Amino acid sequence: MLKIFLSPPYVVIFMSFLQMCMPAHALNRETQWTLESSLKRAMQTAPELKQSLAEISARSAEIELSDMWPDPNIELRVDNKLGKDDASGGYDVTDVVISQSIPLSRLKYQRSVAEAQLMATEYSREYLAMQLQNRVAKVFHQLQLTSAELSVAKKRHQFADELEKQNDNNADGIVVRYLTPLEKTRLKIIREEARQAATSAEGEYSESLSEFRRLLGIDTDRASVSELDPVADIPPIDGLLVQLDAHAQLAGQQQQVIAAKHQVDVERSSQTVDPTVSLIRTRDTFDYGRDDVYGIMFSLQIPLSDRTSKAASRATHLASEQRIELDRMQRDLHINLKQSHTHLHHLVEQAEDYRSKVLDPAGEMLALTRSGFTSGELNMLNLVDANNTYFEARLKYLDLLYQAHVELADMRFYAGQMLVDIDPADVTSDKGGY
Repeated sequence: MLKIFLSPPYVVIFMSFLQMCMPAHALNRETQWTLESSLKRAMQTAPELKQSLAEISARSAEIELSDMWPDPNIELRVDNKLGKDDASGGYDVTDVVISQSIPLSRLKYQRSVAEAQLMATEYSREYLAMQLQNRVAKVFHQLQLTSAELSVAKKRHQFADELEKQNDNNADGIVVRYLTPLEKTRLKIIREEARQAATSAEGEYSESLSEFRRLLGIDTDRASVSELDPVADIPPIDGLLVQLDAHAQLAGQQQQVIAAKHQVDVERSSQTVDPTVSLIRTRDTFDYGRDDVYGIMFSLQIPLSDRTSKAASRATHLASEQRIELDRMQRDLHINLKQSHTHLHHLVEQAEDYRSKVLDPAGEMLALTRSGFTSGELNMLNLVDANNTYFEARLKYLDLLYQAHVELADMRFYAGQMLVDIDPADVTSDKGGY
């Protein structure tokens, strides 16, 4: 059996190194925020989603309004004509006209426009949720990164502090390791650099936590998040491209195209003002006295200009513009999705390559250097150099993992993928509003 004996000052250093190598979940058993739980919380409190629900309700009301006929009009005429005719004097109601506009074919087109706009608004809400997911994911991964960087900075500071504080003699008065004045000065510099790095990491973590708290609507001084792990699976690009047609942004724009086409029909069916039917009651004086006269009147506008045809032409051009916008969205999403997928593959491969060829060898080098320093084969500068190499490699590896997760969030956004679904009732359950 191989036994390793370490003097007391190096036992503490070695234990710190073991804790540094242990996974975070083994050291921290408290409840952690995951990406999914963060997304659910953010969607429940997001004001933009509440606003979209209000807009959907407004669009639903527009469908009901589109089926409603115009309200009838009533006209009353009061004059002294009858009083003059029979010399009785006074004023009387001489005319009563009740008019009703009759919409012919435009109602069904108006309803089609309203229905398409409602569907577009519902897809717009899904697109807002996708944008929110993308934003929350990036803030969450930023908090993961700064939390991990803070942990590394604290361990680096602890290591430098323990080296700087160690004595030349152990508890029994036996010389363990002699440090030259140059080495002691170097240790003080290393310790101060580690302290400042830890302070900077604490500030970056606080900034990330503040943004995370505001986005989720939580009130806490600390937030435990899951560990920043490598991206595991990347879906094939062919499957993502096939699903691209169902993207909420494209589906919403398709409904806008449909609404614009129906608006052309509305304009064409509205080339003239709606015909009006009027019921008339006139009171007049005859040889035998006063009496009522009833009649019906039908009014129809005669278009003498091409104003209405210009309105239909304008609606046609607007519909064409919506279709062109749909083509642009399809092109941009297709390009962005392929670029993001390719970049994600590169980042995942680079992170794995860096871990196996830089980070792992740096960890082994640090362990061997510490052993050589303890036995007196290596000096303090060798240990400091190995220590710096490992921690810098650790930070670089964490940054690669962070970049990969950010790219994964962008790829999901371009592909139209949602990690969690939120019930509208959960959004409106938050107290507030009217």
